[in-house]
Amino acid sequence: MFVCTRSTPAMSHSIRPRVLIADDHLPMLATLARLVGIDCDVIGTVTNGEALVRETRRLQPDLVVVDIFMPAMDGFAAGRQIKLQFPQTLLIYVTLDPEPALNAEAIRVGAFALVSKESAVTQLPDAIRRAMADPRAL
Repeated sequence: MFVCTRSTPAMSHSIRPRVLIADDHLPMLATLARLVGIDCDVIGTVTNGEALVRETRRLQPDLVVVDIFMPAMDGFAAGRQIKLQFPQTLLIYVTLDPEPALNAEAIRVGAFALVSKESAVTQLPDAIRRAMADPRAL
């Protein structure tokens, strides 16, 4: 299930977007980094929401790929803080169970997309390309 929720002005004018990735499951984090690294520069990875907010402040990525359910602070709470401080930063959420309530919350937070981890191999690169192709995102 891929849901493009909204587009947000974001990315710097670099050729490859700079991406920060957050997931508390280390094998999934490594998989996401490999997938994202095909079209983007992965500038960091973290395993909880607090670290995500801290590293977003420090690194100022163009795009954040974030798991919803993480320790220390969930992805939605982290996303809200990121959007308050860096409204131009694009958010793409990933989750094991992309139920409608999660999609609705992703929209409220200001995410560009919600991607199922089960289909991330095809959906995540597509979501990133769509974000990059959005004329308001460049």
